Amino acid sequence: MWGLGNKVLFADGDQYRNEKSSEFGSVLTIPLRDDANNKVLGTIKLYEPRDKLFRNINRKLGENIAHLLSGRILAGRYELQREMRIQDQYKLLTAQINPHFLYNALTTIGHITGKQPERARDLLHHLSDFFRKNLETSGDTTTLDHELEHVTSYLEIEKARFEERLQVQINIPGHLLKEVIPVFTLQPIVENAIKHGTSELLDIGIIKIHCTEYDDNFTLTVEDNAGLYVGNHADGMGLKIDERIKMRYGDDYGITILCEPGRWTKVNINLPKNREQI
Repeated sequence: MWGLGNKVLFADGDQYRNEKSSEFGSVLTIPLRDDANNKVLGTIKLYEPRDKLFRNINRKLGENIAHLLSGRILAGRYELQREMRIQDQYKLLTAQINPHFLYNALTTIGHITGKQPERARDLLHHLSDFFRKNLETSGDTTTLDHELEHVTSYLEIEKARFEERLQVQINIPGHLLKEVIPVFTLQPIVENAIKHGTSELLDIGIIKIHCTEYDDNFTLTVEDNAGLYVGNHADGMGLKIDERIKMRYGDDYGITILCEPGRWTKVNINLPKNREQI
């Protein structure tokens, strides 16, 4: 590489005039740089025939091409890192959710097996469906209807656990069910609404899942009637889901939380329409 290092090198025609076997009069060698790691990944070489001058415009063109390709290399690395962070967030979410949910589910089923064997069998089917859908998820996105199936399986077990003390209302327009969203977007929010909200009530707890639709985006809302939200925590589920959404779609999307103490908490999940396909 002409002792290239991290420099642009140019050899003009004078170096070739006594080499009759050479067809080239000038050569420009430009490094492809990975500036983030201070490395040279390769080179671009431009040649001119012996009977032509290497114009400055050609040199500028070569440098611009190298700069563009170096930028794409850097952008590709950032994109890979972003996808890896999203995957890490997803793995962290599933690691935290599944043991807690599994323990509660098995405890509930164990309590009702003797008195209500048919109901216990139904709950085992819901538990099986929940984890089967987890295993079927090959990426970190899913459709809204698939996510709602997760939520429904989870809620059936929680309704058995709390019996008449938990009511659920779900109202999502059918034409939005094929929208693609990050996996584990709704279920952790619903779990938090029960665990840190309605489970603390002496009266009936009500969970509402509904949607507000706009031209290019839509907002999923998980609402409880407890109003016990006291602020975000650095390791909270909502914060992790918000980070995943923002990393994938940008800062215009993510989670906002509203609370009227003692009355209700609303977790709004803002997502774009038709950005991805599965």
